[in-house]
Amino acid sequence: MKKLMLLLSAFLICNVVFAQTDSSACVNYHKGFFSYTDSLGNTVIVQRKNKYQYEKNLATKVKTQDKIKWLNSCSYQITLVSTNSKAERKFKYSTTTVIISKPDGNNGYAYSCACAGTEKVKGYMKQLSKKEFFDLY
Repeated sequence: MKKLMLLLSAFLICNVVFAQTDSSACVNYHKGFFSYTDSLGNTVIVQRKNKYQYEKNLATKVKTQDKIKWLNSCSYQITLVSTNSKAERKFKYSTTTVIISKPDGNNGYAYSCACAGTEKVKGYMKQLSKKEFFDLY
């Protein structure tokens, strides 16, 4: 019985240590420059700073400003604040929850997200340098 308790304790400690390592890796994504591919195959560049995220679709030239609220180190909510797209204005103040499912170091991260009542979307957010971002902009 003593060996079983010791084994369970060791297993629990290992899980806690690895969970903390994974979540601390997400802190690198709270600010910076990123890009992702939307459902139509268009590249969208993202600048994230302080409490806001700014996006620009390179194909359609649609720009959005989202308020970002970190729920924990690996999940956040974005709320659409403004856009230059008349079609997207109907989503103003709508909130999307994003979960960073797999941190990938300085390369970026895999994510999943869903708006209320929609299918879950999965994708990859590539981390960019400031120079790469402004070269695309």
